[in-house]
Amino acid sequence: MQTQIKKVVISMLLLVVIFMFGILGYYYIEEYSFINSLYMTFITLSTVGFREVIPLTDQGKIFTCLLIFAGVSGVIYSLGHLTTFFIEGEMKNYLKGVKMKKKINAMKDHYIIVGCGRTGKKIIEEFISNELEFVIIEKSYEEIERYIEKFGDRFHYIIGDATDDENLKMAGIEKAKVILSVLATDAENLFITLSSRELNKNIKIVTRVIEVGNSKKLKMAGADIVISPLEIESSRLFATATQSNILSFLDIMSNNSSLQTLKFASVEIKTTSDLEGKNLKEAMIPQRTNLIVIGIEKKSRTEFNPMSHTKINAGDKLLVLGSLDQINSLNSIADGSNKKSF
Repeated sequence: MQTQIKKVVISMLLLVVIFMFGILGYYYIEEYSFINSLYMTFITLSTVGFREVIPLTDQGKIFTCLLIFAGVSGVIYSLGHLTTFFIEGEMKNYLKGVKMKKKINAMKDHYIIVGCGRTGKKIIEEFISNELEFVIIEKSYEEIERYIEKFGDRFHYIIGDATDDENLKMAGIEKAKVILSVLATDAENLFITLSSRELNKNIKIVTRVIEVGNSKKLKMAGADIVISPLEIESSRLFATATQSNILSFLDIMSNNSSLQTLKFASVEIKTTSDLEGKNLKEAMIPQRTNLIVIGIEKKSRTEFNPMSHTKINAGDKLLVLGSLDQINSLNSIADGSNKKSF
């Protein structure tokens, strides 16, 4: 979109330069008045074929030839870009972009998704279903249009190349909580990781790796979590091939609509929560929310399948499994408010 704006500005400046060139040429060469110079320039560039207001000298005829040769081409070029911008929807898209940037500027602790491929599509659907605030950075407006048709205005986006720091800044990288990079190549994901870490030292960076051997490089570049779809897929295929009970369980998970609504979440305990200082037995989380407590993440360690006497302190994160409503219920308890997000 910025490129289109530049083209429009250049086109308008080019028109001004061409008309000024014509007006000044007739004014000084033919000693026409300003009005006659403007009129001659206009009818020459418009190619309407009217006769000149005053017969031209030889110098004037040569100048007119130059004006036609250079000016008409410039006018056609400029009007083409201006027509595209004002009539074919580019201006509407530009105004949408301005409005979108204002909304993004007001966001804080949001998520940024880089890439709208097959993986990106599934991630976006999950974020929308969980009603989380996020921004997509995508080069192709056609890809964004597909999501607009499906989800309406339930997400924010930036049209541009995420390897350009300016687009990351427009997406609110300095105030974002997490960035997920799922571009097609490791080189692109590595570049996004480096740029994101430079722009925000505290942001959590989650990225995909295509070649498993590049995982270490992405970690060194600043990625917090590096996920290899190949490793996950191969591990699942091995498990399902060698352990039929796991295959049956995964089939049940995939095909049971009620189980598909279950989600994993990490819920942080705030000082205002009535859970602070209690152990898991006293907290009665399963009884109060119907959630399954899988683990508890403390500053120094993470305990899975924690004992009932495990104490909950402010700053700890409970790892739970349940529905979105159940997770939101725990969020309300964990921060002492009715906030519904995770």
